[in-house]
Amino acid sequence: MLVTILALEIALQCAFPHLPRDIVIAMPQYLERLGHRLATEHGAREYPAGELVEHEVTPLSGDLYHLTCITQADAQPLEPYHVSFKRDGHGFRNAEPWTDDVDLVVIGDSFTAAELIQRPYWQGLSDSMLALGVSGTGTLEQQRLFDAFAAPRQPELVILAFFAGNDLSDTQFFADMLREDMTLHDLSHRDKNPLDYSVVFRLLQYISEATTPVAEYGCHYPLIAHTDPPTPVAFYREFLPLLGVDRETLLQSEKLQRTRTSISEMANTLKPRDAQLLLMYIPHKAELYWDYLDEASKATIIEVESRHPRITGLENIDANKSVQRDVMRELAADLGVSFLDLTPPLSEAIRSGVSPYFFADTHWNQQGHNIARNALLDFLNRSNLEK
Repeated sequence: MLVTILALEIALQCAFPHLPRDIVIAMPQYLERLGHRLATEHGAREYPAGELVEHEVTPLSGDLYHLTCITQADAQPLEPYHVSFKRDGHGFRNAEPWTDDVDLVVIGDSFTAAELIQRPYWQGLSDSMLALGVSGTGTLEQQRLFDAFAAPRQPELVILAFFAGNDLSDTQFFADMLREDMTLHDLSHRDKNPLDYSVVFRLLQYISEATTPVAEYGCHYPLIAHTDPPTPVAFYREFLPLLGVDRETLLQSEKLQRTRTSISEMANTLKPRDAQLLLMYIPHKAELYWDYLDEASKATIIEVESRHPRITGLENIDANKSVQRDVMRELAADLGVSFLDLTPPLSEAIRSGVSPYFFADTHWNQQGHNIARNALLDFLNRSNLEK
């Protein structure tokens, strides 16, 4: 029996990159076995270098259903499409070889990485540019990408894409990691035992989790946003609490102060070269759709999501949903940094019946990326940046 289990473990370890994501994603070696670099010379994570990425995007793969309570039965219409691109030597979506000087650099998280989008918002902005997008990063980690790859190439403009859903939280996470003098690799492997790395053991865990009842907080999605035409929507619960945070609490938070410091330092690096830093604000999906929900739907979200032990403050969303946007605009003004708020063009699209987001996901679909591109092109034209 032991020999059989050992042989099975060896076979599964060899097949690790091809195993179902739902089974192995919780394993500490998951990202690194797929080629991600979590301990780099610059301190930020990197996607697999040179990887050929192929995605068949369907209603279920395009929408992050696993981040909501929605089942396949609630899938909304989505014409399947194919995404294909090759990563460069640092895991980004740039042509190689990189040039020593570029006009434009775009830095951001998963909205900029745009893994399930064939034509991200930054494509077509300039003939001389770099896109430095990495999912899960906040401004503090993105500053490492700026220092390592952007600043040395003396760009005329750096666009820092700030996502209101979780960039502050991701910056706090990275700050906590630095405080403990750890890397992302260290965190992935901290307090793990040999069984945590066993695919056989993880498979047994997965089967047990799938057959064992878990705490039920209820499912109330999809809700209907009263746009024209009406739009079915769902929100990722982990992003909702920040919409309820009041102004003073946000201003006093370490995550905002860390974000402010990083933006200030990047701007100061560019100033001697007469280069610009543009802070581009990407609103949370719920921030845009909240006013299109009826009072009963809002009450349902507050009641059901608040059953979760980590979710608090949702009763304050009506009063505070725009606080983060206002604070980031003021921060940019204080630092002398240009500010582009994508809320107006996205709101206008929603009012006109366009759905710029995936249904069960907080990310933009291709229409959302097109809206962001047009807004940025308008800015570039006004700034007279050579394209």
